[in-house]
Amino acid sequence: MFKKILLLLITSILISCASLPDATATLTKDVINEGDAMHQLNISLVNELFNEKKARLNTFITNKYTPEIIKKFQKMLPQSVDYKKELPNIIEAIIPVINRKRDSLQDILSNQQQKIVTGLNANFISYSKATSSLQNLINSAVKENKAEQNALSEINQLTGNKLNFKQVENKLDSLLNKTGLGMEKLLKLEKLIK
Repeated sequence: MFKKILLLLITSILISCASLPDATATLTKDVINEGDAMHQLNISLVNELFNEKKARLNTFITNKYTPEIIKKFQKMLPQSVDYKKELPNIIEAIIPVINRKRDSLQDILSNQQQKIVTGLNANFISYSKATSSLQNLINSAVKENKAEQNALSEINQLTGNKLNFKQVENKLDSLLNKTGLGMEKLLKLEKLIK
């Protein structure tokens, strides 16, 4: 008798567990792979965006900033200076100023780029840990589902398919509900007595 009750209890527990289709594990792996590809795409897009910003910065320095700084230097020079003769000296004085400005702005862009990439990588590490845990849970649930199906199949073979597991589960649920209601009434009565 005890073995039958134990068998029924184990069977009802196995039946009551939610099951996952085998394809869930494969689908989750595909979603994880897609997340990996999206991360690489994000990094590539950030790098391309900053490369474009750096190219625009160089264009700005060459086409706008340099002519403006040359005009400023020209205004600072006395009228008596021969520009054609002094042009090599003027350019030699201006180039370090332009290069410092370009380097400073390039550094700012590089720092911004690095912060964004670092943030993306940190988020991706968190995502990877979460998806790895999810994948492990799903793999475990799928294995459990297969084990449950094997156990039910073996029980059916042993009993000759004479047990209706759904009916057993319903009766056990009903019994547990009745027992719970009875216990609730007893607890209320106990509180009244105290």
